Amino acid sequence: MVLQQDTLVSIWGAAFAGDEVKLKTSWGQMITTKADDSGKWHLKVKTPKADHKSHKLTVVSNKNVIEIVDILIGEVWLASGQSNMEMPLKGFPSESPVEGAEEEISSANFPKIRMFTVGRKIAFSPQKQASGKWKVCSPKTVRDFSAVGYYFARKLHQELGTPVGILHSSWNGSPSETWAKPDYIENVEGTDIYGSPFNETKKKLAISSDPGSPFNQWINSLEKVAHNKIISADDFNWLNHDREKIKDQNYNNSGWKKMNLNSILKVFGKNYFNGSGWIKQSFEFNGEEDEEHSFVLGKLKVQLFTIFINGEMVLRKEAWGKNPESFTIPKNILKKGQNSIAIRILDWWGATGVLEDDKRGIYQYENKVVGFSDEWDFKITSFLRGEYFYLLKKGIEEIVFPMGMKETIFSPSTLYNGMITPLIPYTLKGFLWYQGETNRGNAEQYKKLFPAVIDSWRDDWDNQKAPFYYVQLAPVGTGNNPLQDSLHAAFRETQRLALKKQNLGMAITTDVGHRKLVHAPNKKPVGERLALWALAKNYGFVDLVYSGPLYKSVHYDNGKAIVSFNHTGSGLYSADKSLKYFELAGEDGKYHTANAIIKEGKVIVWSKKIKNPKSVRYGWKSYLEPNFFNQEGLPASSFSSDN
Repeated sequence: MVLQQDTLVSIWGAAFAGDEVKLKTSWGQMITTKADDSGKWHLKVKTPKADHKSHKLTVVSNKNVIEIVDILIGEVWLASGQSNMEMPLKGFPSESPVEGAEEEISSANFPKIRMFTVGRKIAFSPQKQASGKWKVCSPKTVRDFSAVGYYFARKLHQELGTPVGILHSSWNGSPSETWAKPDYIENVEGTDIYGSPFNETKKKLAISSDPGSPFNQWINSLEKVAHNKIISADDFNWLNHDREKIKDQNYNNSGWKKMNLNSILKVFGKNYFNGSGWIKQSFEFNGEEDEEHSFVLGKLKVQLFTIFINGEMVLRKEAWGKNPESFTIPKNILKKGQNSIAIRILDWWGATGVLEDDKRGIYQYENKVVGFSDEWDFKITSFLRGEYFYLLKKGIEEIVFPMGMKETIFSPSTLYNGMITPLIPYTLKGFLWYQGETNRGNAEQYKKLFPAVIDSWRDDWDNQKAPFYYVQLAPVGTGNNPLQDSLHAAFRETQRLALKKQNLGMAITTDVGHRKLVHAPNKKPVGERLALWALAKNYGFVDLVYSGPLYKSVHYDNGKAIVSFNHTGSGLYSADKSLKYFELAGEDGKYHTANAIIKEGKVIVWSKKIKNPKSVRYGWKSYLEPNFFNQEGLPASSFSSDN
């Protein structure tokens, strides 16, 4: 464990109501209090300056004694976000390892760096406890440390000479709204990823938290199957009360709805529904039974499905990944005359289903011998909620309203409840944040969601000036897709503009992106650039250059834009004569590639196509390989003077 040095730190717990609680520390503090009527107690203990000693804390209540040993006094930070913060030093199994990880791991003998990784927890109400434990940094343990958190801690430890503790709480794919408290989320206009208004967050959380709510009583009465027994499981499992009968040719589906594929797609697309369903129809076959045939799937908007013909499974695709274009139907599956096809569709996300496509059908060689009608018999058989598929008897109509919050990481405040509130009020220096990939498609909404996270945490830790340092998203993509370029650049711009809020700092990463990987493997500069902000702003390194160039202002003279920057350090720098990725726009607002050079501490931008420039921007691409830095080697942030 690491406790924040030279301050009053919170120590809290539970005892029998009214019992006396005595706390004693190895650095000479002794305090007594009493548990309140609910058994809760909370003390504040003065810590010394970092002394590199291993300390002990003892709590006694009634006859119960708790001892916490091997406590260091130093600096404590909370690191959170989604996958780029979560990414361990060893890397994710299916991707490139973190750059330089092998050498870093082998030499990571830093016993005064410690990390507590919070166990994953989705919760509808604030939780009191978190799973996890403090781990001492060593070649054996550091493999599982957040890479960004580790590099931040190592930089602080080496520069300050003090112990550093990181509370690490992140979950890959999580949106910002799941990390904020309901009070702040409800003030954000718009809807969550499921289309539910943010201003209904408290109501939905209350329904989900109440075991007696009609929705909870209904869903808890249903038979359920864990989704990991279905998706990517070794064996096929059933999600309907009829079990295997449903696939048979002679199964009675007279009560099913007859719907075309577009209508079925709309049912699966309802924002309150995910689950499973079946589509079935009969078809005539007049070919040879003892020959193999091919089945062309056609256009699909589903990755998880299984196909049966005449009750026999002919294709199971219930794992993530690219769908096959076609597959082979074994001999003697098809019968002359009447046949049946049944398809189980697993709806995990969004509008799922089979799209209309004339190419879909059964082929012998290149000849299509069976086509399918656009009208299918259709039935919803289960409702996906959190970790489980719940089996339905009547279909989607039996779902009870009002529904509670979905038990997923995409639901507002659910990770805040499960993975942040248990840490409150652990005394710390500040916050680190690497998140945004999931919200990147809506930069305008993020202007409200990101401050909601900041304000939530500052409020909870009762420190409106607590430092909050975050990572600007690293470039990724082709860099030549106009829509992708605009979305990514606009999001980075939203992150840049957030710096107007008090005591925020942004680690610029325009130079460490990856063309193909969202999880760019070069994590060392990311963590170290976060540490530069902390060293300069919180630890007295007043002469330290801690940021790359940030747009300050522009004025126009003789058809050229003269752009000024903050954080130029010892001066603006490029290894090339001209700078890449600058653009100019005139009265019509249309941007054109421009020439740009560094001159006398400013950037001069011009274009033959723009005689009277009105705005300038830089780095308005999804992917960059920039050549614009300050002399200290820190890259410039993308920007638009329109903002």
